[in-house]
This record gives sequence, C-alpha cells and structure tokens, in this order.
Amino acid sequence: MTPIDCFNGDADGLCALHQLRLAEPTESELVTGVKRDIQLLERIRERCDCKITVLDISLDSNRNALSQLLEQGNHIRWFDHHFPGEIPDSPLLHATINTSPKVCTSLLVDQELAGKFREWAITAAFGDNLHHSAQRFAGQTGLDADQQKQLRELGELLNYNGYGETVDDLHFPPEQLFRHLQPHESPWSFIHESEALPKLR
Repeated sequence: MTPIDCFNGDADGLCALHQLRLAEPTESELVTGVKRDIQLLERIRERCDCKITVLDISLDSNRNALSQLLEQGNHIRWFDHHFPGEIPDSPLLHATINTSPKVCTSLLVDQELAGKFREWAITAAFGDNLHHSAQRFAGQTGLDADQQKQLRELGELLNYNGYGETVDDLHFPPEQLFRHLQPHESPWSFIHESEALPKLR
C-alpha cells in the first residue's frame, strides 16, 4: 500500500508527523499546506489502496473526502484535537481524537509512542500556545527553564512559518521544513545544527 502523510503545516502537525516517522521510518507522499489549509483530503480523494496518516486537521472538515477514501479501500489513521463530528464506523479507520483544550495532536502522538520523542511534543505544545501542558510535560522530563525557553522559541518559530495565504508567503513550504526536521532525533540537534533555524528567525 502506498503511504501518504497528510498534516497541518503548523508546529503541531510538523512535530506530530516527525515523532511518528522517527518511530516508524517510512518514505511517504507528503500532503500539506499553510496552517489554514485544512481540507487536505480533497487533494487525494481519488486514491485507492493507500495507507493514509492524517495529523492535526479536522475530521469534520474532511468528512466527504474521508467517506470516499474509505469506500475505495484505503486504510486511514487519524490523530487530531479538533471537533470531529460523528466519527465514521469503519474497520479501515483508526481515529485517536481528543478535543480537550489541554492537548494538541503531538501530545496524542506522544501518548501513542509512550513518550519516546517527548521533547518534540513539548515543542509542539509550546507552538500551539498550550504553555501549561508544555511546562507540565517539560517538568516531568527534567527540562530546566533555559531548555524550556529554547523549545518554546522553536515551537513558535515552526508555528509562525505556517501562517500565510499561500505557501509562497512562508519561509519554507511545510513539506520542505519537515525534511529539515527529519535528520534530527531531538530538538537540540536541530537547534544547534540546522541551517533552517536562522531563516525561521
């Protein structure tokens, strides 16, 4: 089955996918866009026999395309924290959705992975303006104030990159920014080594 990753182009979508692909390395087709571009399944609704991972976009906003993709035999895994409406009852859909204001998609992925790449989830939580949740997990992870400050800056920079009317308005297209994240198992190596970070600033 062809793997496809659909993800919001903000910090939460980027860090959610990065955690998953660190845990499950896969060469996949990337489908993403600016932060406001959330009807991503419309772009792939004609696809068949694919393994689709969807991150940080509303199920309710993609309902029609989702129904068609399920009818065409695609296997779909969905992580999100936005209002989903009624979740389709299908053996081909595995949905992990929690609309609590204390969680973001990256924290749901972190839970799925038993905290294996938690510092990326903390980065996303800061970027998604969930400071209390980010600080709580950072404290549990043993991060000091300076480390938390660095992850907050990184999360906010990743998030701000997603704001724009079109991809041309961004410092990096989100799929390109994800490729910059990929070599880095921890945020610290990205912060200290990536050539992308100065451009985000």
